[in-house]
Amino acid sequence: MKKLERAIGNFVTGDKFWNREKEIQLFTELLDEGAHILMAAPRRIGKTSLMREVASRISDRYYCLHVDLQKSESPADAVAELGKATRPHEKLWGKTKGIFQNILGKVTENIESIGMDDLTVTLRSGMTSVDWQSKGDQLFSTLSDTDMPVIVFFDELPILINRMLKGKEYKITPERKRATDSFMSWIRDVSVRHSGKIRLVITGSIGIEPALRQADLSATLNTFTPFILPPWNKETAIECLQALANRYEISFQEKALENIVEKLGYLIPHHVQMFFDNIYTDCRLNSSVEVTKGRVDEIYNAKMLGIQGHAELSHMEERLKIAFGMDIYPLALEIITETAVTGSLDSQRAMKICDSYEIEDRSSKDVLRDILEILQHDGYLKQEEASFVFV
Repeated sequence: MKKLERAIGNFVTGDKFWNREKEIQLFTELLDEGAHILMAAPRRIGKTSLMREVASRISDRYYCLHVDLQKSESPADAVAELGKATRPHEKLWGKTKGIFQNILGKVTENIESIGMDDLTVTLRSGMTSVDWQSKGDQLFSTLSDTDMPVIVFFDELPILINRMLKGKEYKITPERKRATDSFMSWIRDVSVRHSGKIRLVITGSIGIEPALRQADLSATLNTFTPFILPPWNKETAIECLQALANRYEISFQEKALENIVEKLGYLIPHHVQMFFDNIYTDCRLNSSVEVTKGRVDEIYNAKMLGIQGHAELSHMEERLKIAFGMDIYPLALEIITETAVTGSLDSQRAMKICDSYEIEDRSSKDVLRDILEILQHDGYLKQEEASFVFV
């Protein structure tokens, strides 16, 4: 009898990681073949968990560096985060300290006493908007000269690219486009120059391809192999729910499991776990271990569609704001809402909605094309024949 412990929020690995064996195998095969990977998937579907799980399984053959760029705003920030990511690996960190000695030496004699957050600030303080590439080149050259190959997982690189490309005003300017082109061309050059010794993995909760396409910079990704991480299928979600129930001695009655899956529709692993967490809490509060189909309905309406569910959706809305900017975000949200409420959205209705908004310097047709492309890429909508449906 399989059992699974609850895990809500952060990434999971080891005993808390459920299924994805086929995806792990394919992902690992690509890395072993030397591929650079661009992982595309909606938020909360398990991208970071997959990367962390793969890294834990191949750590005897690769140095795996996890570079979180969610708070980064510039290439210099990214290079600083890359430098920090070597710290868990003594051999790599020793070489990194040599590269940044002119910075670290001025701060403290005991470099190891610097906290991880402070370390990013410290490394960043010694770089300008001009010399980040020099430090980055030194870092990658060092990483390519090691006893094992290196995998660099760039998590949330799309957020950094959107910030660089659009700024706080969410406007693509020639200067921002040049800066973004310079950074992404450097990433591409690194992927070619150190091929065989270093693998780069790019992933994030918003799409990088649509943003680069808006600025005619798609070619900077042509060395990366796309990797699609799908939602769970019905069987996997039910097996996960049953394993959780086994662990906490909860009994799902007839059709209860199927009802959970039907209510969720698009089976994002985090949402499956979130639904079970609400069921578990309800069982403990009511001193009952039996869950009926009707009780699933009640918990769904009260909890999943309640404040907790709204909080979850607010995170997704924040990602939309980053992708579109405040001018176009309301239009994108109306298109999503219209599709969800009516069941489908055809191009004529979509254009009518778009025409009702005033967008400076761009035609309604171009704006709508970008919106629909991003919403499909990031998993909000999908096209069925001549219409779009809400995923």
